[in-house]
Amino acid sequence: MADAVQQSRWQRVYLLGDSLTQQSFSVGGWGGRLMEKYQRRFDVVNRGFSGYTSKYVAAILPRLAREDQLMLRRDIAAVVIWLGANDAVLDVDKRRVPVNQYIFNMRAISAELARVGCDLHRQVFVSPPPVAEAKWAAHCETQECTMNLSNDNTKKYADALGGLTQELKLPSFINLHESMQAEEDWEEMLSDGLHLSPKGNEFVAQKVASALENILPLIDECYPLWDEIDPENPKLENV
Repeated sequence: MADAVQQSRWQRVYLLGDSLTQQSFSVGGWGGRLMEKYQRRFDVVNRGFSGYTSKYVAAILPRLAREDQLMLRRDIAAVVIWLGANDAVLDVDKRRVPVNQYIFNMRAISAELARVGCDLHRQVFVSPPPVAEAKWAAHCETQECTMNLSNDNTKKYADALGGLTQELKLPSFINLHESMQAEEDWEEMLSDGLHLSPKGNEFVAQKVASALENILPLIDECYPLWDEIDPENPKLENV
């Protein structure tokens, strides 16, 4: 990492995804944990959209980039892209996106982010998590909806995304489908079979923070510490 430098404006860590991202600012969520870790250094921005697929996000991203002034401000230190859980639904769900189309969409999302100033070396792709099928089936029954996910099918999307990241030479790819299942109690990380439990949020936060470690610049806290300021003349230039 580079030597520590003084930062004169807030850089942003941009989280882009579906409900797994949208819910990350809930109490104990992985996005909130990143906010705590990077407080006074980076602003963590949540752009998660519950139920969205890569197709939906690819469609809204140009407008979203304009609204968030990504190109104008050029202050995105890193972006975490976590999509695929909804793409991987089975044929019973009309949102289903075939694997090849999913990869096409993810490539388009990566290109659009690069176009507005977030280069490939600052992009972190995260695979969809595994599916605890018994839990998800019970959840679907409670919601009076059809069981629409399988773990084997979701694995195809995770593997395909890993291939894309190798092709694009992205610095980091988090294969949650694989790494979660490497843990003996992995189903406990999923509250309903898909979304994260507190334990799952802690696991994801650690994985994302580790990936960001080699991307984010090493910077001091924004603005001087309180004991570095003259209380009689609290002007930045006097510190």
